[in-house]
Amino acid sequence: MSDFNEVLGGRVLTSDICEPLKCCAAGAPADEIRAELERLDFTIAGVREHEGGPVIGYVEGAALLHGEVRDHLHDLTEVAAIPKATDIVALLRILKDRPFAYVEGESGIEAIVTWADINKPMVRIYIFGLISMLEMHLSFWVANVYGKDEWKRVLTDGRVKAAAVVQDARREIGQELPLIYCLQLCDKRKLILHSDELVGLLCLGSKKAGRRFFKGVEVLRDALAHSQYDLVVANAWGDLLILIAQIQGVLALSDAQVENHAEKSSKGFSGSLW
Repeated sequence: MSDFNEVLGGRVLTSDICEPLKCCAAGAPADEIRAELERLDFTIAGVREHEGGPVIGYVEGAALLHGEVRDHLHDLTEVAAIPKATDIVALLRILKDRPFAYVEGESGIEAIVTWADINKPMVRIYIFGLISMLEMHLSFWVANVYGKDEWKRVLTDGRVKAAAVVQDARREIGQELPLIYCLQLCDKRKLILHSDELVGLLCLGSKKAGRRFFKGVEVLRDALAHSQYDLVVANAWGDLLILIAQIQGVLALSDAQVENHAEKSSKGFSGSLW
């Protein structure tokens, strides 16, 4: 997990996905700025005393009903301001607790990053990579905990046959894989939740909580795979970021368990290579 974050997560920076902060004059009529924000589908704007001056605060479009913009001014300290070199791993943690953050450049606050920016391709690639890693870890644990054919008794005949179809398709392109490595995410979910050992090992809490977690992962994986414009419905970005944090947590825990498993398996082994 740390290697993945270093190679990919650490190279996608806030500067790659943020947008320049649109600003308005503090003395501008509030209703006119509100109309402009609605036209652009923006929810907030920075505020300057004059064009080119420093950002002195921000306003929320929905509150601009009367008076001047300055009458609705919020202090900049109310919102996090982060360096533009903040990587995506840290940024997702920051956005989990707030819908947007300001981005600082050499001349002060220059840009803004919001939940909507999670839709951008580089962030999607990072999230899809997390889910792919999760599936690999699930495959490892299913193969190590279940006996050769024991897992078949947990799944329906239809799901076992579906795995065989995948195995045949892989074989046609020169990939010879054991049947258990041809299972789909929904199959791995069922096998993981069927095993008290695996539920505990991955700290899923309970089978009900694990089922909810895996369902969220499947929905997110499908949204990414089918390139849906929005990764969430009903603006549920907070829920998405909580899910991503859960995926990262399960992966970090599984990584440690895999390392421990490998260390135990290697004890006493003496090979011909060094």
